[in-house]
Amino acid sequence: MKKTLAIVSFLAVGLLVLTGSATATNVMMQFNGNGSYSYNYPTYPYYFDVNGSPESLMCISYNEHIAYGETWEANVMSLDSFAVFSGIGYQEAGELGWLFLRAASDGGSDPLYNAEAWYLMEGVPTPDPSPAMDALLASMTFNQGQYPGLRVFVPIDGTQSWTGEPVQIFIGTPEPSSLFLLGTAMLGAVGVLRRRINL
Repeated sequence: MKKTLAIVSFLAVGLLVLTGSATATNVMMQFNGNGSYSYNYPTYPYYFDVNGSPESLMCISYNEHIAYGETWEANVMSLDSFAVFSGIGYQEAGELGWLFLRAASDGGSDPLYNAEAWYLMEGVPTPDPSPAMDALLASMTFNQGQYPGLRVFVPIDGTQSWTGEPVQIFIGTPEPSSLFLLGTAMLGAVGVLRRRINL
């Protein structure tokens, strides 16, 4: 029994270490185009390869520009970490999360969700794309930890392959196949250990 408890404890600690390193990382991004929706500029979805895996993300910075095929490195952080890093606070970070999830749920067909994210972050485009959506967001309360599965991709200045211009910030969810592979590997390790020590 003690042997089983020791193995389970070891695997749980290993899983926490691997998961922690998988969520706070530096990644390579390549822009591969965007969907057909627009609010003066293209809106969600923006298509990327992130460390070679396809991702659909939403741009949350309006005044910067990217080009098809451009690459750069980005720091990946949780929405809560981004709230502190950027100084916007948990309420506005929660509003960004809500806007992203709505854009993702309708496949980007309503470009106002993305336009409101730009307005929230940078005060553009003007006039305010949707005062009604602003009022709705203001009536909602968002707290720390509201959207733990969302990630923000913050570009590392100087790593971009295009004009040297600062790159945009994007929001999305972690790539699910990486988490699936991690879980599969952990189950395989349990099976191997079980056979070796004849539990």
